[in-house]
Amino acid sequence: MTDSNAIGFEFIQTLSDELSKGQVKLPAFPEVALRIKSALEDPDMSTQQIAKLVVSDPVFSARLLKVANSAALNTSGKQIKEIPAAITRMGFKMAHSIAVSIAMDQVMNEPSSTLASEFQKLWQHSVTVAALCYVITKKQSRHPSVRQSKINPDEAMLAGLMHDIGKTYILSRAESHPALIADPEALEQVMFDWHTGIGSAIIENWEFDEAMINVADEHELLDRETFMPGHATDLTDIVLVANLMAHLIEEGAESDNEKHLEEWAEIPAFSRLGLDAETISEINVSSREEVDSIISALG
Repeated sequence: MTDSNAIGFEFIQTLSDELSKGQVKLPAFPEVALRIKSALEDPDMSTQQIAKLVVSDPVFSARLLKVANSAALNTSGKQIKEIPAAITRMGFKMAHSIAVSIAMDQVMNEPSSTLASEFQKLWQHSVTVAALCYVITKKQSRHPSVRQSKINPDEAMLAGLMHDIGKTYILSRAESHPALIADPEALEQVMFDWHTGIGSAIIENWEFDEAMINVADEHELLDRETFMPGHATDLTDIVLVANLMAHLIEEGAESDNEKHLEEWAEIPAFSRLGLDAETISEINVSSREEVDSIISALG
């Protein structure tokens, strides 16, 4: 066993023992974000009532206005300065996604900072995936080649934000294991092997629905099948596709697009969405401004 494998194995053993004994301390959902999230999920709450709650949190208020005035939502060019109008423009589902994004931002920035750059890189990836999820799902209703689904773009954006939450937990725990921090290769392997199972446990603990739990659990399974009627696309398919496209953007590998796109077209999730290489390339180019505006607003 190499040194990297031994270091990773020791850390995994610690996590395994905690899991088997039920001792894993899953991160709590931040209190303010939880109140706003609960209000947005309450069908009896009005826009005005929610606006009053939002105004009490300056961070949430600022983020909400920034998203409402982003190029993705502000097609008229009219700037909004009031919270009720911002909520009306974006709807409760997107406001809910923003509440979660702020909560996750807080969770990711809580740890001291040995791994600050890793947390920041992970957050930027999550935001990029979220933006792509939103755009891809919207394209389903606009693009003639993309198959239709009943997935809401705002729900897809939320799934993109949360898909790698397991990596956040692993990074926060790794801070107390200096040998693992000193070996980036071992840390990366541990995160890849364990983030899906841990992420699904966290999302379940936060009381999200089964579709969101499945996203965390299965978004790395390129050969996955869905259990939707007629094997239709599901939320995890959207995140899986967006996750791959995000890595391509982040790695600056767009010059090698053709090779990647041809390979991706063979993946079941892309096929279920009706995404061939030409369509993927077209969406990637035509949606760049919209994706960038969402990344800027969320990040």
